[in-house]
Amino acid sequence: MGVDAVIAQGSEGGGHTGTIPTSLLVPGVLEATRGSGLVVLAAGGMHDGASLAGALTWGAHGVAMGTRFLLTAESHVPDHVKQVYLDSGLNATVVTSAIDGAPQRVIRTEFVDGLESSRGPMRFVRAARNAIGFARHAGTSPLDLLRTARSMHASGDLTWAQVALAANAPMMTRASIVEGDLEVGILPTGQVVGTIGDLPSVAELISGIVGDASDALERVCGGADPRSDS
Repeated sequence: MGVDAVIAQGSEGGGHTGTIPTSLLVPGVLEATRGSGLVVLAAGGMHDGASLAGALTWGAHGVAMGTRFLLTAESHVPDHVKQVYLDSGLNATVVTSAIDGAPQRVIRTEFVDGLESSRGPMRFVRAARNAIGFARHAGTSPLDLLRTARSMHASGDLTWAQVALAANAPMMTRASIVEGDLEVGILPTGQVVGTIGDLPSVAELISGIVGDASDALERVCGGADPRSDS
């Protein structure tokens, strides 16, 4: 298929995620892709030099970070939304299927609790209404939305309520992350949100991570340097 790299995201990761922790998933993916020439990046819990060093010792070629880059000076996420992330602890997230029918790690809010507590017709009505609004915003006609929904329903195991939720999810994420509306949005995040307390520039972040990883590897095994091409 022309794939050059894969990202192995463990359960600690934000947004859609699975149940296997990164420390077990990455070695398994490396074994499964051995000899393929694929680059394997570790994700889920990656946020500092120590986590980069750990991923390299597992055999990963590098790391992918979402939450850590979201909380930087250059990130376009509104400041009051960033503050919600900064105020969140290690136990502030929840993995829920109420948003779009698939497990997704987000910050637990009253809105998410409301989605989880709503059942049957009410969940469908709320999701369908927001899905139509998102389609309108994206310039998609109701007929195209219906065709897509029918295709999703026919090709998988999703119920009609889950189809509506899947179409609904992008609108809810945009409402919070882009538009800053915490009342009607969701906040995807990794568990590392509980360890982050600052908003460095991207340059400062990368420089610090690489330097700390290099020091960690030197201390533990005497020399593997993440700043080298290897």
